[in-house]
Amino acid sequence: MRKGFTLVELLVAAAILVTVLAVALRYFVATAEAGRLTQAKSELQDRVRMVMQVVSGDLQLAGAKYWTQGATSVGFTLVGVLQGTDGGAKDTLTVRYVTSLRSLDSACRRVDYAFQGDTLRRSDENITSGTECKEGTPSPQPLAESILALDILYLCSDGSSRNTPDCGPDAYPRSAKLTVAGRSLIPVKGGGGTLTTVTGQTLTCPAGRLCYAMTQEVLMPNLKPVQ
Repeated sequence: MRKGFTLVELLVAAAILVTVLAVALRYFVATAEAGRLTQAKSELQDRVRMVMQVVSGDLQLAGAKYWTQGATSVGFTLVGVLQGTDGGAKDTLTVRYVTSLRSLDSACRRVDYAFQGDTLRRSDENITSGTECKEGTPSPQPLAESILALDILYLCSDGSSRNTPDCGPDAYPRSAKLTVAGRSLIPVKGGGGTLTTVTGQTLTCPAGRLCYAMTQEVLMPNLKPVQ
């Protein structure tokens, strides 16, 4: 009668166990990496879309001069409604407008965008003074980090396109094409590659990170001169 296992049987059993554990470990690692990749992609896309939505909303309001509530309509005086500099892939932007979403005494807004490294910063100030909108002083706060580009191409009413909102004395910016690009905060396997912005800037995505870019055209109806 046999009372135990032979050495060969133990070695075979150990080999099978090691194989099963290795397969299980590979499965769990692959599952974890897939989850990390999905999380990184989702977070990155949400962050880029949020920036696009906020910047687009401000550009659409650029130059709006009237505060309305019910039958009440108040006109304000605005100066320098749209300003910006060409920073390659990282442009700056200053927008002034009047919004009915705020109370009358805070209807005038000055909104500024600028970069500090790869962090996009935004300032939103109340510049209301009676029925005028004063100059204001930016007080930027972080809006989103790991942003590789806020690149703006202004499309002018004379058919030209500019990297700044200055369309010349006989034209005005009728719309703007934006590219917002960012990289993932969560490291992943692989990554890397390049992206191209609306003005042809090439962005290098670092290894171990995902990168994502959106391009969108925004109409600016309030900038059309009153005839």
